[in-house]
Amino acid sequence: MRRPMLAALALLGTAGAAGYREFSYADVGGHWRPVAAWCDTPGRVLAITAPRGQGAVRPATLVQWTGGRLSARTWQYGPGEGAAGSSYVALTPAGQQVSDDPTYYVHTSNVENVQDPAYRLTRVVEFRVPAGTFRCRYVPQAAVLAATAKHSVVVWEQGGKVTYASRNRDGTAGVQLTGGTHTQGAGGDEYQWRRGGYTYALEVGRDGAAGGRLSVSRGGRLLSREALLAYSVSVSR
Repeated sequence: MRRPMLAALALLGTAGAAGYREFSYADVGGHWRPVAAWCDTPGRVLAITAPRGQGAVRPATLVQWTGGRLSARTWQYGPGEGAAGSSYVALTPAGQQVSDDPTYYVHTSNVENVQDPAYRLTRVVEFRVPAGTFRCRYVPQAAVLAATAKHSVVVWEQGGKVTYASRNRDGTAGVQLTGGTHTQGAGGDEYQWRRGGYTYALEVGRDGAAGGRLSVSRGGRLLSREALLAYSVSVSR
C-alpha cells in the first residue's frame, strides 16, 4: 500500500445516488453491528465494524471466525487512499502508531461499487491481516451475500426470479435452487424455495433489525438452522 492520503471512509452500508442500497452486518459476540467491509473465504470469515467517532483514523473491531472460533479485537481503521480503481484503508493494531506505509489493510473496488447504480454490491477484494492475505468471494449482481459457519450463500433476484446457491465452507458445491419467493417485512427480508418436499428459507434483517438465519424444513419439521455470521443485502432505492 502506498503512502496513504486523507480520504473519507465510505461504509458499505451507504446509499448510491440511484439504483440500490446496501446493508452489511456481522455478529460480534452475539451483538449485530454494521460493518465497513466483510470478507468470505473458504477457511475464514473476516469483518471490520463501522468505525466509531470522527477523523481519518478511527477505532473499529476486527472480527474473524476460523473453524467456528470467534476473535474480536479493537484496531484502528484509516486513513484511506484510492488508486487505479481501488480503495485501500489501513488497519493498525490499537495503541500502535499509524504508518505511512501500512502493513495491513482492507482493499475494495472503486469500480464495482454500489455508488454506481450498475452494481448491487460493493466488491471487497481482500483483507490483509497478521494471519495472511485473504481474497474475498464476490458474486456480481447478487442481491444477498451471506456466510454461516458451514456455508457461503448467494441469492440473485432479477425480473421476479429468485435464485439460491450455496457452497460448503471447504469450497465444494452445495445446493442450487430456482423459483424462489421474496417477502419484504418492516425490518427485513425473507427468501424461500421449495423442492422435493423441502423448504429452504433465508432471513436477513436490516434497518435496525440486523441478524439472520438459514433453515431447512420438511413437512413443517425443522431439519437444520444456521445462524449467519455476516451478510450483505442489496435493495432497490
